[in-house]
Amino acid sequence: MKKGLAMLMAVILAISLVGAAMGDEKSMTEQEWYSQALLDSEMSLGNNARLKNVIERAQQGEEITLAVIGGSITEGAGASQYRECWAQRFGVRFGNTYGAENGSHVHLVNAGVGGTPSTFGYMRYARDVVSKVPAEDPDGLPDVVVIEFSVNDWGEPTNHRCFESMVREILDAPNEPAVILLFAVFKTGFNLQDDLRKIGDSYGLMMVSVKDAVYSRIGKDLTEKEFFFDDYHPTSLGHRIMADCLMKTIADAAEKETDVPQNLDVPAVYGTDFIGLKTIYGDTESGDFTVERGGFPGWDTNSYHNLPVGWVCGKNFYHDAGDSAEPLKVTGTFRKCLVAWKAASDASFGAAEILMDGKTVMTVQGAPDKWGQSEVVLVLDDQEAAEHVLEIRVKDPEKRFTVTAIGLQ
Repeated sequence: MKKGLAMLMAVILAISLVGAAMGDEKSMTEQEWYSQALLDSEMSLGNNARLKNVIERAQQGEEITLAVIGGSITEGAGASQYRECWAQRFGVRFGNTYGAENGSHVHLVNAGVGGTPSTFGYMRYARDVVSKVPAEDPDGLPDVVVIEFSVNDWGEPTNHRCFESMVREILDAPNEPAVILLFAVFKTGFNLQDDLRKIGDSYGLMMVSVKDAVYSRIGKDLTEKEFFFDDYHPTSLGHRIMADCLMKTIADAAEKETDVPQNLDVPAVYGTDFIGLKTIYGDTESGDFTVERGGFPGWDTNSYHNLPVGWVCGKNFYHDAGDSAEPLKVTGTFRKCLVAWKAASDASFGAAEILMDGKTVMTVQGAPDKWGQSEVVLVLDDQEAAEHVLEIRVKDPEKRFTVTAIGLQ
């Protein structure tokens, strides 16, 4: 009896705490500082012609696909439940706000992958975004794409060229999608919005800065614990604020007079020389390149998974202990080469040499502070295409190694 009463009291207390939290959150959204924070997040309303076209089609009941791509914040890390992450909130709210029939024709593709830069995002864009557009959407392409890599691209090997190439390739799609740049922030205040906004300014993109909205208000209107789950990720409330910032910017952009069509005849900011990147996976069938798996005959089913994407990239190239020491070899004509590999902490994973045309370019190996994320290295960065041979060779055949994917242009 006492035990049952104690459990009942615990449930009542939990409910009261949830109610109080919800009440605090509601009152926060009604405060003047919060309204100003949302306005401060509007780094740029951008050219709204494409956005307004999407909204008009959504209101008419057409099938609309929203896509989000980024790192772990986009994946949903820090939120207590997936439905509370900014991406899922955005999908639901955009559908409810602009879609017909309670948004039933508005779909969301979440391609967030923790610990990865835009380089990897661009490598997997076709597989993890385009191929996942629902069959109901007749053109098979996303209509709005939100890109969030501002806290993941430090040290990214192409110096923002893959980011800009991805932006430009998406903008060039025949269905003319709207592209939005979303700039998250770490607890330290770090992000790369000053670098990446140059791309957004050049192409007339909508840009939303969570840093500009909340960082100066931490310790005043918000505590660190209210917004940050840890050093890198927002809490459920933080995700809510991110979604509020995004939706406020969209709403204000939609209310503007319609701009002239977006001008894409602009010079590159960092470079668009990765446009047309082709990605090779363990199950890719391509006449463009010859793939010899050598000592990488299988695939690593324990490579990175996440909730919205599932098994990221699908089949890879996996060397297991005892497999042949023969290298994974790719032959073809290309001028750029990116290799994504599994950075493992497990001591059973070893090192691998990456060679181009018989010469060792680099050696890669996991470390105790890694957790299995796919890291990307730039192996070839030429201006003119030529016949090349890429080889990836394990240094110790008794150690494991996983090549997630290979990008060639």
